[in-house]
Amino acid sequence: MQHFKFFIVIGVSLLLAACNNKPNDVKIMFIEQEPGIEPYQTRLVVTENFMRFDDGEKSQDFMLYDRKKNIIYNVNADERTVMSVAVKKTTDVKPPFELKQEVKNLGALKDAPKIQDKSPSHYQFFVNNMPCYDVVAVKGLLPDVVKAMQELQEILSSDSKLTFSTLPADMHDGCNMSMSTFFAGQHLQYGFPVHEWTPNGTGRALIDFDAEYVADKKLFVLPENYKRYSIQDYREGKVKF
Repeated sequence: MQHFKFFIVIGVSLLLAACNNKPNDVKIMFIEQEPGIEPYQTRLVVTENFMRFDDGEKSQDFMLYDRKKNIIYNVNADERTVMSVAVKKTTDVKPPFELKQEVKNLGALKDAPKIQDKSPSHYQFFVNNMPCYDVVAVKGLLPDVVKAMQELQEILSSDSKLTFSTLPADMHDGCNMSMSTFFAGQHLQYGFPVHEWTPNGTGRALIDFDAEYVADKKLFVLPENYKRYSIQDYREGKVKF
């Protein structure tokens, strides 16, 4: 299995996080890996009310999750648009075949630096005996960030269920269905993911975070002069560019 090197930068921010249980603003930097392109950095900013995911300080495109309204906004600067995705409750959507889940705990990584006196642990996720996902996680690290991630996954998976019936049968892949639709975010129950990857070479690794970050409120303001529409409006052909 090919994946990029796992590494964590341990600094003062981690030591501060270890003795502060109150949710604070947090800035997290990742390095992302996708097949065929050079690794690149991304930034995640989480507060009590918002989560923002972008490419860094000068990024004009970003995803904003309003934790109070339970809505995701995708901002596209080139198109000058804001697309919203809200949670949709669905109960009658089922996978076309049984998805047998299996999680293997490969134990703590002995060579990895400890965080809050805990060693990161490696987990492998299988669906119908096929390897789907690897995660190195730290239990108890940044619990409010993990909660925000879980909230986000709930919205994304609920939206995926809405359109699942339109997915062609030849695209019914057990791993993809589990990770994006029926068991999305299951890895988060094992703690904050400091490294995660799939067999196809897609992955993400933590490179740094600041648990004492003071977020600029402007990061969570949507552009006023952009065209706004919901993802459902787009699917129904109601959006004209």
